[in-house]
Amino acid sequence: MIREAIRTTVRAVGVVCLTVVEVTALSVWLGLVSDADPVSLSALVGVVGLSAGMLVEALLAHVTVNGWGRAVPARALAALALAETALWVGWFGWVAVADGLVGVVSAGLVFAAALVARHTVTDNVIRGRNALSSLVQRATVGLAVLQAAGATAWLLVVTGRVAVPEWFVSLPATGFSANALVGAALLAAAVFARHLLAVRHALRRPPSASNPGWRSSRTTPRK
Repeated sequence: MIREAIRTTVRAVGVVCLTVVEVTALSVWLGLVSDADPVSLSALVGVVGLSAGMLVEALLAHVTVNGWGRAVPARALAALALAETALWVGWFGWVAVADGLVGVVSAGLVFAAALVARHTVTDNVIRGRNALSSLVQRATVGLAVLQAAGATAWLLVVTGRVAVPEWFVSLPATGFSANALVGAALLAAAVFARHLLAVRHALRRPPSASNPGWRSSRTTPRK
């Protein structure tokens, strides 16, 4: 009971850390590139910072599921971090030139479709499988839709395309606009829910038979 409570607590802290890292990386990146020229120092710094954040997120996800007793597939995780960075940059570039709400929603749908493969490969790597053993899973479709929906809502709010309720504007928010706070809250909620579901999905079966200490509570040892 105590060991299981400790494992659950560690994983919960891991999910919170994953959320903080991703929301921070995305917020800083958007702040740097939103009004910058696509070919500028600000844009470059933003992309580099986003890549670093995605890499830290990938490493944390692996440790949250597998603990420290299993070797970290650094190259695979680095490749996944770069791939997700490219997806975010491509999505934002599309949204920046999109014509109205229909264009933004279309970009979100394509973003979600591309994220399915990314989340599936990530799940394969974290579980210790061949990275390309599968490219689509029912669970990762849901994760991709959740991420794309959260990203779309976040961007619509922080860019002012969707008005923030008047009652919220009166709340104290020193140094931040109401749109920024509401957008960050929407993004954080979507990111937290996605990471929580992703970790639970990865723990449905033991990621490695040689590492019983991090087994899911849903899995019973075979006799």
